[in-house]
Amino acid sequence: MKTIAARIDDRVDDLISSLNALVGELALEALARRTRQPPKHAVKRRSPAQPRREPEKVAVLTEELYAQICKHPGETMGTLSRHMKVPAKALSLPACKLAKAGRVKKAGQRQFTRYFPIGQEAKRKSASRRRVR
Repeated sequence: MKTIAARIDDRVDDLISSLNALVGELALEALARRTRQPPKHAVKRRSPAQPRREPEKVAVLTEELYAQICKHPGETMGTLSRHMKVPAKALSLPACKLAKAGRVKKAGQRQFTRYFPIGQEAKRKSASRRRVR
């Protein structure tokens, strides 16, 4: 027959081995949870991008903007957008296209940028305005 000390040692060994098995299972579960979940510092997803405008619509808007610049030379984008009843942000691409094509000259910076027409049409329109006065 085993002594009390030997029986206590057997039970302690059984307890330690069962605890080791439980700790191993818990570690595997924690690892599985970590790999399934994204980290807390993950980058937020972007909002979906706005659809691109059709080139035909941009071309029409560009011509309308050029006509407004010819009517009101030296005005800012905010003023031109109010005349056209279009948000100023929607006119940034047409304004860049006009400047790149050499039809408009820009003077100033940021919201103080003023737009002046360049070309034969602008000269004709400004000459007709002078005669009317």
